[in-house]
Amino acid sequence: MEIKTQNRNKYFLYVRRSQDSEDRQMASLDDQKSEMTRYAKQFNLNIVDVIEESQSAKKPGRPKFNEMLARIHKGEANGIVCWKLNRLARNPIDGGQISWLLQQGIIQHIQTMGRDYYPTDNVLMMAVELGMANQFVNDLSVDVKRGMRLKAERGWMAQSLLPIGYKHNKGYEKGEDEILSTPDLLIVKKLFSHFLEGSYSVADIHRKASVLGLRNKKDKPYTHNTFIGVLQNPMYMGKFEWADSTGSKTLIQGKHVAILTEEQYNRVQLLLGKKGKPTRINSYDFAFRGAAMTCGECGHSITADRKLQCICTGCKNKFSCKTETACTKCGLEIEEMANPSFVDKTYYRCTKKSKVKKCTQGAIEEKQLAREIDTVLRDIQIDKDFYLWAKSALREVHKEEVDEQKEVAKRVYNRKNELIELADNLVLMRARGEISADELKKNKGELEVELNQIDKEAVAVSDRVLHWVEIADGYLTFAEKASDLFNTTTDLKVKREIVQTLGSNLTVMDKKACIVLTAPLVGIKNVHIATYQELGRFEHEKTLDKQGLNRSKADAFAVLCAE
Repeated sequence: MEIKTQNRNKYFLYVRRSQDSEDRQMASLDDQKSEMTRYAKQFNLNIVDVIEESQSAKKPGRPKFNEMLARIHKGEANGIVCWKLNRLARNPIDGGQISWLLQQGIIQHIQTMGRDYYPTDNVLMMAVELGMANQFVNDLSVDVKRGMRLKAERGWMAQSLLPIGYKHNKGYEKGEDEILSTPDLLIVKKLFSHFLEGSYSVADIHRKASVLGLRNKKDKPYTHNTFIGVLQNPMYMGKFEWADSTGSKTLIQGKHVAILTEEQYNRVQLLLGKKGKPTRINSYDFAFRGAAMTCGECGHSITADRKLQCICTGCKNKFSCKTETACTKCGLEIEEMANPSFVDKTYYRCTKKSKVKKCTQGAIEEKQLAREIDTVLRDIQIDKDFYLWAKSALREVHKEEVDEQKEVAKRVYNRKNELIELADNLVLMRARGEISADELKKNKGELEVELNQIDKEAVAVSDRVLHWVEIADGYLTFAEKASDLFNTTTDLKVKREIVQTLGSNLTVMDKKACIVLTAPLVGIKNVHIATYQELGRFEHEKTLDKQGLNRSKADAFAVLCAE
């Protein structure tokens, strides 16, 4: 390592540590500061300020780091001292800023433990080190997510923080339980049994827990809201919520010890609707809320209602248990009924806000509305052979057009780099006295005008590169997969997005859904039908991989698309 003598640079000492996995083995802030201060004194580096930050560098946005770069731009310092290069950046954006400032000479020197970096150095080594720091974070994230997914698939909740009464078995051997019960689980079980009696509120359970000695890790009583979460948590009935590969949340059967049956859990939710605030039972997220539905008769918006009713075991009367705690006919309390039946349905109906004409439309049940929407999805559905063949045909037929757009984008990008290099050379020429200040100002102004024009052209080219072929590709994927995804996902957001992609005008009339399909989906539907009539069956995926597209079919497909 070589450090230049008689160093006149001014340095910021930057130290960073976070609690994320990638930093757990890193020296503490105090250790970094003390070691690098000693190091700076040894090599006569002038430290003008120490900047400490306790935040992950996985993504941009560290306030102290950004403040340091701003101060460097102002000329308060032109060097950085840090423990390792990965203290400065673990993401490509921050790493790119540091690398660029060094190449431009705004940063004259970066000193780490055992290595230094100067503007005249080969930028490749620095890029490799910053890239390794970024890749380490990416690999770590992938490994952690994979490990959590595999643990969930084995039947064990993979969250770091488990509900009261459970803990991770950190040193488990293969075949052993990965989640263990703690003595607190017996207390939680008592709390559930009290709540199931029907005479306890959440506040009562909260007070009961304090009496029974339930404490958090800081040996303090839990909060009221904690017990709302406990009473709502399906883990106590042996299941846990987990997002599958598509991001949809599902309930998975766990292997941990359960203290409730499913019937008991459902009864707790019913009682919680009456005694707990805020409640889960009265807070709904409807599947098609936000899908811009209107009434086919009067044109006003569609709203949703959830009916949660109890069938009295005494007189068989059906009544709302969202607001009532006893049968409205015979007065029998729900808590006193033996295994009462519950009806839980969601309906969509017109808001009936028309002042001109009374709307006569009735409500449609959510399941029926979903079936109507699925009928439309199945009507535009394409089979896998056509899907794969059409994707290949689109790219084959329009390959030259797409390649031409990419070539234009490449030329714009290269010209922009040339202009930036010319601007840098002008600054160097002025520094060497080869041109006057007026010449620098004039030439730089001309370059900036062209750069602004190039930037506008780059945006336009970027938009053109997102060719209609790519858009059609996305709609092909939608037509092939949407129906299956609509019927299998439990994520209401995904269902709404499918409906919104399907069409912009969804009306409900006589308990039927009418959807005006978007133009691309209409086109795919028509081409799908016409292509089969014109060309017959298509090559399977393996045949496509081996032989490629049949040229005559590809040409015929292009004609059909144009029509």
